[in-house]
Amino acid sequence: MPAFVARQGALEPFETAQAVRMQALQLKTPSVTVQNRLYGTSLSCHPAEVRVDPTVVSYSNNKGCTTFPGALDISPESQYGGLYVGYYLDQYSDFSLSGCGCPSPNNSHTFLALWGESRDRNPNASATAYFCTPSYWIQDVNATVAFPSMNVSAIVPLGPRTALSDDHFNRSAFEYIIGTGAQPVSRRADISETTAVIDQRENLAELGFNYTVTNMLGFALGLSRLSLAQYAEPDHLISSFETAHKLLHALAVTDLMTQEVSKHTERRGTISGEAFAYVVVRPLAIAVDCILSLVVLLIIAPCMLSTRRGSQLQRDPASLTDLIKIMPCSIKGSNLSETDQQGVNDPLTKLIRGKITRVWMASRGKADIDECHATSSREAVASPKQTSQTQQTAASRVRPFGMSLTVAFFFLVVLGASIGAVVVLKIIDKRNGLPRPSGNTNVNQLVLNYAPVTFATLLEPFWLLLNRLLCVLQPFEELAAADAKSSRSLDLKYTSLPPQLVVWRALRARHYILSSVCAIGLSANLLAVSLNGLLTGRPVLMNSAHNFTLTYKPVFGTSLQRPASWDYQYVAKTNFSDGLALPPWTVPSFYFVPFHLDRESVFGPIASQTAKTQGFGIQANCKESSFNSTSVITGQNFFVKEKTPTGGHATCGGVTELYGGQNLSLAALEVFAQLHPITVDEPNLTDGTPEEKLTCNSLAVTGFLRGNLTVSFDNMKTENSAKSHSPEILGINALSSTWMTCKPQLITGFYEVTVSPDGRVDSYKAVDPSNHNLSSFFVNGTTPAALVTTAMSIFTNGADTGPYWHNDTYVDTWFAYFVKHLSNSSVFVDPAAPVPQFELVAPYVEDIFARLFAIVLGLNQDWLLPAESNSTTLGTVLVRRDRIFMSGPMFFISVTLLALNTVVAVAYWARRPKKILPHMPDTIANTMDSFRGSGLISDVEDRERWGNWRFGYGRFVGSGGKRYEGIERRPFVIPLDL
Repeated sequence: MPAFVARQGALEPFETAQAVRMQALQLKTPSVTVQNRLYGTSLSCHPAEVRVDPTVVSYSNNKGCTTFPGALDISPESQYGGLYVGYYLDQYSDFSLSGCGCPSPNNSHTFLALWGESRDRNPNASATAYFCTPSYWIQDVNATVAFPSMNVSAIVPLGPRTALSDDHFNRSAFEYIIGTGAQPVSRRADISETTAVIDQRENLAELGFNYTVTNMLGFALGLSRLSLAQYAEPDHLISSFETAHKLLHALAVTDLMTQEVSKHTERRGTISGEAFAYVVVRPLAIAVDCILSLVVLLIIAPCMLSTRRGSQLQRDPASLTDLIKIMPCSIKGSNLSETDQQGVNDPLTKLIRGKITRVWMASRGKADIDECHATSSREAVASPKQTSQTQQTAASRVRPFGMSLTVAFFFLVVLGASIGAVVVLKIIDKRNGLPRPSGNTNVNQLVLNYAPVTFATLLEPFWLLLNRLLCVLQPFEELAAADAKSSRSLDLKYTSLPPQLVVWRALRARHYILSSVCAIGLSANLLAVSLNGLLTGRPVLMNSAHNFTLTYKPVFGTSLQRPASWDYQYVAKTNFSDGLALPPWTVPSFYFVPFHLDRESVFGPIASQTAKTQGFGIQANCKESSFNSTSVITGQNFFVKEKTPTGGHATCGGVTELYGGQNLSLAALEVFAQLHPITVDEPNLTDGTPEEKLTCNSLAVTGFLRGNLTVSFDNMKTENSAKSHSPEILGINALSSTWMTCKPQLITGFYEVTVSPDGRVDSYKAVDPSNHNLSSFFVNGTTPAALVTTAMSIFTNGADTGPYWHNDTYVDTWFAYFVKHLSNSSVFVDPAAPVPQFELVAPYVEDIFARLFAIVLGLNQDWLLPAESNSTTLGTVLVRRDRIFMSGPMFFISVTLLALNTVVAVAYWARRPKKILPHMPDTIANTMDSFRGSGLISDVEDRERWGNWRFGYGRFVGSGGKRYEGIERRPFVIPLDL
């Protein structure tokens, strides 16, 4: 259906705003619903009073109209017939109410619908007869149209119907056209608009009604497509005519209305369609909400508890220096790690049992610790030999398990595997994406979203652990060289903040491994976001293998019977001028042998289907010719000598009618004629030998003429004037012409064809070169030449196709009409323009040959032999499937972050702290034990020199001349020999 047209009527056309178009294009199968007005028609019918006399049957409506139209149009095959009798009389109509007993203007909008069985077959048969009067109305509706085609999909009435006045729609002219097939006022127009009676026999033959009928009867039968016996029922008969009447009225109203009708009226509507969206899985959403609620409670609880607890710390023990300052004097010289007494293994317990720390609380809540004074001088260690007895072995020194190579191996394997998995999925994803893990929405969301997020979430606490260990050990790593400034060792405050937040402090201290670990720990949140958006689902069209059942063989073996219809002309017209689709399996240059099409596959609806099949076309092979003799043209003959297949010669010509309407000083003529065997002496058609007939019928002559026309009497051609009354052409002056002789040749090849489910060809490409052994495609006496000549004879089929001299740009032949519209210009048929040059017009003529041949084959598929049962061919179907795709930006971010994780992890374990500590400084007691015997406890208040000293972790002689291992300043400490 055209845009805004439905079987119920026609909608007022409208345009959508730019924003609406952009929004609609983002949806799948979008549609627009808007309040509109529906233009429709209805029939009011009542039965006719039938009077049967011995000689005539009359029909009366009891309103002053009694008509006797005569016998029904009876189809010999079915013995059923019908008749549509309109009111108006025209030369193209055999019956009319105004000419058969109903001249009253009161009946000017009435028609008679008849249907019945032949009395010759059934003497007792009675006809179903109804007088019907159409009414025309407007109704407010909510209309839904598909976007962007604007095809009507739904109409919902909003109010009552109101009558459509004659000021808005000329119903008399409309009823004249549908009743007679002609315009009520004579006018010049192209053949597509002046054709009166449409031959519908070819289409109606499928219903068993192969008989010439009036236009309206053919439309009623063709649109309803019931069995012929059903039309005898009044409801079916009235419904059929009403359906045809509604559709023709809708098409007429649409032609009258333009966008200007509603361009200045703004209407609000809605856009609907399938949009791609994320689905929230309810059970998982509830679980996430519960976890988030628990996290909020766990955050609030420490905040409330911390405000209610008092603090007795003088300072924040954020660094080793701060820890020294709060150490009480009673600890000085105490061996917190001596555990051989009384079986006590906890240094802090040993401290509590053996030492009493005195703390005085000031009245204002401040704590004060007794001052410490150095009571013994430091002694340098004489030599490593002196202290060898106190040096601990490397095996007794510790490093946390998190920094072991075992952990490093497994962690790097996990990171490498994750990078490899993402890269491999991206490579697989490039073509058609990945299949969904499951048909269950919950499983899909778990695998595609929650699993990647969980992986990234687990990375963060692992990096947090590694970060915390490095924060604790980094000062000792600096002290291991016994040459560290306090700002890079003792004064470092790495444990007073969450590990990831010490990144700036680490950068200032030039601890780049630690700062990198901090950054990677923070990036785990970004990694979680990128992995969550890494895999997304969307519908995609995918090819899958499919076996197609063959419908026909690529063999012409039946009688190449010439059809009697004009279907090819109307199909070509709608394609050339209106842009509508060609018949199934047809493209402008080829016709393809059909195979059976499926609409569904195991994966869902099929979008298109691809397979290899044979294609047929013709190559026109037009050559310039000359027929400039005025006597030849006025004699209406064209002579061509052509060589026959056996080596003889045939005289071929075309006795075609060249019509002229009046004396014209500037006239144009377009000629298209299939040639036939003729006699030269007296130019008349002759049967000729079969060889001559086949040779001549394969030729066609086309010409474009200009000249001054002289005729026997004036009879200007209009729409309603018959050519049979045209005057004789007496002479042509100032003749100029371009002629060409075309000898079409059949071409064929093997093609890979992609078609839609309704057989419309979307694309095709040759897979094998053209096959020149054409005889293999013909059996039972058919030949390539016979196929071409039969198709060419259809080009000139039908009445009103003879060329007619004209002094305007309107054309009276289908050939001239096709040239005019295919070239999108009237210059080739304009009498005021020079005669077209052969080089310019020949490509259009050859294109017309190819297009018409493909259309003829598309409309006559029964010329092919049917395929054997169960014969198949392998191809592919394009099916819409939901697939998983990897986001490009998220892939880049994820792989980059995982690669950085790997690099930092390698650097972390490659530069991990050495084993220098006898125990981890993970408690206050263990950390304080590092200062056992050190003079730093008393030196810490010397702020002037504190920043200039160098510190280290090693061996030194402390108070009382005892040897210690811990933290001391130079020159009283020597590094460990590890």
